[in-house]
Amino acid sequence: MSSDTSNFHNNKQAAAVLKHAIINSYATPFASKTGSTSKDNRVAFIDGYAGPGRYEDGAEGSGAMLLRKAKKLAAFRSPRQVECHFVEDDPKTVAKLREVAEADGDGVVYTITDDDISKHLPVLLEAVKDIPVFVYLDPCGLPIPMDEVAIIFDRPSGLGTPATEVLINLTAGLRRVAGLLYSATPNETSLKRMDAVCGGAWWRAAWLEKCPTKAASEDQKMAAELAVVEGYAEKLREHSGALGTWIIDVKPRAHLKPVYYLVFATRTIYGMVTFGESASKGLEHWRKYNAEQDAEDDLFGSAADWETTWKAEEKKLKEQWVDTLTERLIAELAKGQAFKIIDRVDEILGEDLVGVVRGTHLRAAINKARAAQKTITDPKGVEQEDLYNLLITPA
Repeated sequence: MSSDTSNFHNNKQAAAVLKHAIINSYATPFASKTGSTSKDNRVAFIDGYAGPGRYEDGAEGSGAMLLRKAKKLAAFRSPRQVECHFVEDDPKTVAKLREVAEADGDGVVYTITDDDISKHLPVLLEAVKDIPVFVYLDPCGLPIPMDEVAIIFDRPSGLGTPATEVLINLTAGLRRVAGLLYSATPNETSLKRMDAVCGGAWWRAAWLEKCPTKAASEDQKMAAELAVVEGYAEKLREHSGALGTWIIDVKPRAHLKPVYYLVFATRTIYGMVTFGESASKGLEHWRKYNAEQDAEDDLFGSAADWETTWKAEEKKLKEQWVDTLTERLIAELAKGQAFKIIDRVDEILGEDLVGVVRGTHLRAAINKARAAQKTITDPKGVEQEDLYNLLITPA
């Protein structure tokens, strides 16, 4: 491990706050739902680049978080037997991870493997072949090749089969590798490594279409990066037979460019809806974290009232989202046909609100449309995730 990677684990940065907030929100409903019908209520989490479990300042990394979740789920009235499988190939980091697991993992079934995830993933997938599995791949560099990711989905699919889902951190090093495309004598080894990650050399043309020269603008570079990420998600769907994928751009601050992207793949509508809920909650937590950090960095003493300010800003954001959702619902209702939001995602959520809003905002919008006498549908008593499948009927 390089000194840069070691420093990475000293304390949690804003970008890590977001990805961990999403996992924290998603782990419980995933295990609770899929474990309700699995063999012995077993569910598995595989953390392929596990890290030390905790940061040097004591903040939870993915390891400590998943162990805590496993304990919580085991204490449910209908317990879920969650097992955690951690893989990390740096000896010093593994030693720290073992210390965290010994301290936090009492009563939890877990394994820690000092190995390359490429070598050990097939072994773990065989061990959990009959139960639901969530695989988290969060490398410091490029992730494993696409064909190795695809084997995660080489499991039975369809009604009654164990759930299979994956969350991948993508684009670390992408710009550096893409820079080789402008070289007269590029490092073909690095380019072919990227080809393997992306499931083919298609990404080269995708990048150059948006960013044709090395002197391209920052906007062009961001467009090229996103084109490759979206293409990666499409290839992942093709390779895995996934129903759909989510892409979340992870930024250190709202006004800054993404430092990486999270790509989520699932075979079920429930997975898509639940992950969207978790993404919304994760973004809210991220905004709160940033508001507190900004206040602490303020030399003019605003730290005392940052939370009041943040809550006011959140209230304003939510009102704007609900107003937009209401307008879009009413526009769909004006067509005279009943519909489900899950079938009108582009029209109702659009690119601006997908992964940002969640059930509580949809409920408020449906109620607002109902108050305007545009629908007879009443969302009262409907579970958050079921709102997407609720039939919205014109008045």
